[in-house]
Amino acid sequence: MLLADLEQANISFMPNGRGPDNDRGPRDFGGKRFSRCQGAQDWGVRRWHVSYGIQVYTGIPSEQDGAQWHDLNFKYEALCAAPDAVLACVDALVNAVPNPLLTLSKSGGLRFSCRVPDYLHPNTESEKQYIYKHTPMPGNPHQRNIYLEILGEDEYTRWDARYEILLGNLLDPPVVAKEVLFAPIDALRAELHQPGADKIKQDQVVANAPLSLGSNNLDLAKEAFIQHDFSYVRQENGCHHWRQLDRPVDDEYVLLWESDNIVWVRASTPTDEFPTEATPITEVWGDTGILPPAPGLGIFVSDEMIAVQDGKLSPLAVKRPPAVLHKSECTQEPYQTPESHAVQTQNIFDGTARILGLVTRTDGGNHEAASYLLDDRATCLNVPVANLAEKAEQYYQSRNISSFTRWKTRMHQWEQVKAIPADGRMATPFQRGNVCEDPERCEALEKKGGNPSESICPHCPVYTECQQRGYLSQPAALQRTKAQILAIPELFFNPQYAELVEKIFKQMDETERLGIIGRIQAHKLFFQCKMQKKLLEEWSVRWQGSALGNFAKALQHAIEIADIPHADAVKRIRTVIKSFEWQEEALVRQMCQVSVQGSVVERSTVDPETGQLLARFAIKFENGISAYVPLDDNAADRLKIKGTPFFRLSGFAVNEDMKIMMSMTQAIRLGILDTSTVERIQEFPTACPDPSWTYWHQLKRFFAHYSRDADAPIRWGTDVLRFWLPPLLHPSIKRLLLMSVTFSERHIRRAFPHEDIQACRSEPTSWIPGNRVFQIRTGVYPKQTILGYNNNADVVGISKTGQRFFAGIRSEIERDPSVKHAIITYKSVISWLSDIAKKDNVSFVTNFDNVRGLSADFRKTQVIWIIGTPQWLPSLIWRRAQILFGDDKEPLFYEKEIETGRYKDERIQDVYEQGVVRVLTRTIHRTGLERWADRTVVLISSLAVPDITDRPETLLFDWEDFEIAGGLHELPEVIATRERFEAEREKLTVESSREEVERVLGCSSRQANRVLREFRGGAPLRVPFRKQILVLLADGEKRTAELVAAIEGHPKAVKNELKRLVDTGEIVRVRWGIYALPKRET
Repeated sequence: MLLADLEQANISFMPNGRGPDNDRGPRDFGGKRFSRCQGAQDWGVRRWHVSYGIQVYTGIPSEQDGAQWHDLNFKYEALCAAPDAVLACVDALVNAVPNPLLTLSKSGGLRFSCRVPDYLHPNTESEKQYIYKHTPMPGNPHQRNIYLEILGEDEYTRWDARYEILLGNLLDPPVVAKEVLFAPIDALRAELHQPGADKIKQDQVVANAPLSLGSNNLDLAKEAFIQHDFSYVRQENGCHHWRQLDRPVDDEYVLLWESDNIVWVRASTPTDEFPTEATPITEVWGDTGILPPAPGLGIFVSDEMIAVQDGKLSPLAVKRPPAVLHKSECTQEPYQTPESHAVQTQNIFDGTARILGLVTRTDGGNHEAASYLLDDRATCLNVPVANLAEKAEQYYQSRNISSFTRWKTRMHQWEQVKAIPADGRMATPFQRGNVCEDPERCEALEKKGGNPSESICPHCPVYTECQQRGYLSQPAALQRTKAQILAIPELFFNPQYAELVEKIFKQMDETERLGIIGRIQAHKLFFQCKMQKKLLEEWSVRWQGSALGNFAKALQHAIEIADIPHADAVKRIRTVIKSFEWQEEALVRQMCQVSVQGSVVERSTVDPETGQLLARFAIKFENGISAYVPLDDNAADRLKIKGTPFFRLSGFAVNEDMKIMMSMTQAIRLGILDTSTVERIQEFPTACPDPSWTYWHQLKRFFAHYSRDADAPIRWGTDVLRFWLPPLLHPSIKRLLLMSVTFSERHIRRAFPHEDIQACRSEPTSWIPGNRVFQIRTGVYPKQTILGYNNNADVVGISKTGQRFFAGIRSEIERDPSVKHAIITYKSVISWLSDIAKKDNVSFVTNFDNVRGLSADFRKTQVIWIIGTPQWLPSLIWRRAQILFGDDKEPLFYEKEIETGRYKDERIQDVYEQGVVRVLTRTIHRTGLERWADRTVVLISSLAVPDITDRPETLLFDWEDFEIAGGLHELPEVIATRERFEAEREKLTVESSREEVERVLGCSSRQANRVLREFRGGAPLRVPFRKQILVLLADGEKRTAELVAAIEGHPKAVKNELKRLVDTGEIVRVRWGIYALPKRET
């Protein structure tokens, strides 16, 4: 069910947090929210990201046509006490309406939902608890068994996977008159309602605690107080006052507050449980879920860990999260030195495929391009931005490559010279690094669809000089050079740049030029197209009554309808395109031309030399410009020689206003459009410069490629329509090299499905001896885990897991002040690390997106902590997946697995992992493991990073290993010990003695006996995933879900093993999510 559907049904709702610790709505759900309908946009994106369901407002917010929402909750206790009477009541309610809405609650009760016209049930205890039985107990004289609750005014009810709708539709609740509703309810009340003799005194009512006390730890403490039968009293002077229910003295309180990330408690008077001096709550109760204050240096150490440290206990006795990352079993090839890369790289280029995908050891790819050049071959290196083009230029210079030229835009260095008077610049043009002396007008004209080379440049005072050494000289210079450097990312595959590609790839000799794209990402091979709202409005006005004007109005109407599902929005646009296909020729013609108002008048002209009549009519345009209509081609040539304005026109009426269509170049030449200033150019109409590649062609190609509406990558937002098209490789590109530090051959094939593609990997460089990486193997630790989003959606704070990480990091930083540290983590986590960032031996604390420009800091840092796995908004991942896979026959599935956070659709998960691996690889490369000595990288993410995870210098660890070791200095030995015990565990069989099982597993005698009983015939304690998978696939194809269900282990670990086995060729992926053994050749 879509949230938009709830909004359309006038249902007010809020997100519901994840259970069990956060099984509630936002703390600011009340107040004014009870007076108006709440929709998806009324709550933050983060809340929806961690939500497991919704809560629906009853009463006024969900009102429709004067009927207000009510929920009748028949409790499970009522069904036990009087099943026949309750079911008779529910049956009467169900039969009273044609569309009953009946739900089974998570506790086994029944909920009847409806809207009641002109009635709102009060939110008082006596009215809400409509049917109950007074059951006083010695400790609680006011106890009640609630049988029926009626929720109306200022109330809400949960709706999630724990509640099953038995009858009806949430979007269509019944409307029931008050009299009809209460008739069976009152009959049930007469039978079951047994109120107490005395009313509850006001001072005996336990006040409800606030939904949140302001921090994650305080909220955990609040839950602990409630579980220990305390009632909340008030907040005063920064302290929360609590009182125990069975205490006879009213002024005995326990104070609760938080300071320095420690939760403190103190009793107002001495009690058996609480001291009167400030004490950490973890010393009073051990079940709060709050991490105890860090002892000593701050690393958390349990009794079991101390025993392991002393060699008295197996490390396997320490409770750990399951490992989800394992090293590949394939043999590791030796790593190369930088000098050995040249020959190996040149061999890569000897293939015959048109497209070559190369995983490079650095992100720029300059080394690989230079290696190709050194073999006396021609290249065209294309990088994403100008500063990378500058770096490539510097790299070529450092390699003594003399024949290279860098393409520079008209605006190159313009900001540095624009303040110089024009006369001074024109006297000595292009002497200050710029390549154009009038770039602003040229750029403005290009944006409008004009051609500055035809309309502006010929009239420039330095036109000749520009053709020799300015902007206009560049195509010829690029043709002559061996190495071209450009910063036009879409140059090779966007038809917009077809003319430029033809110019620069036109060789002066027979040399075949290799196109190179550095830092490629597969989804960026699909180029983005844009249609501005103001363009549609311009077409609607300027071409009113014509095909283009009608098309613009229809398209604008289709895209501006809000609050409808994405598939419906795409379908509306597709329908508009189909309905105008019969007018395609007119649309293309009008998109490429400008419409000018004018009239034809009788005005003749003759050739003064021959006396020949050249024109009988002339066109008078609305701005006073006029042009003759030549009689024929000869007449047109004579008028051109004379310099007399003319325009060819046929089929016209004399002395009548008419729309005259012409190209923008013609309109400028006739003087109808004035190019004298940027401001005048910006007032021009917009035209498409290439009649073979207009907005119509773009939309038509988009809908031809993406045949399904639901996953088509097209968006309307901020007054612009954006959509993405698959690349169209220019015919001049005979060979194309795509380079990146990460590379997905599958994704590249999505971009070029009909091309011959060869994928290979440049061998990674060896690290400086002694440098190493510690990578955690137990989880990706997303931001919501570090900050505890899933535990508390109201307040953001470091979670228990995050506290353990940073307590250990703080301890390691303090252990040796001479060692420099750095931390890279999530942006929202950094604010909680201010005390660490202030330490003298901390070089920097930054986020994943802010590591550029820190080369000097990296150089002087010995230990780099990378905490967590980079994340993006789900909408970004979805869009990338739609770009790559939106044309698949099988629809994309956008849900995530609750426990692991993985996308259930492997295509989307693959897109996410490619982006993450790219960021992690680039970040680790910046640490200088292959350049600087004495480097240690600690990666708190279990995502496998190619050429990092499987290196012998990389050690996989659990955080418990770090805590046992007491720091990084002893960590390798602790890992080796744990791995030795794990190897011994794999060798345990039914023949093993109980004492041996106890020693290896660190368990009790009873547990050892249980393990031995489970062996049954000598089966090993854990059958390797590989063996289990191969055995299961021996029976035929299996889906991922079937394999995960059949194999004992963490789902992500199983999926990682599936991916590894596919990579090694032991199994094959038949199609998405289905695996099989490879077919044997007969």
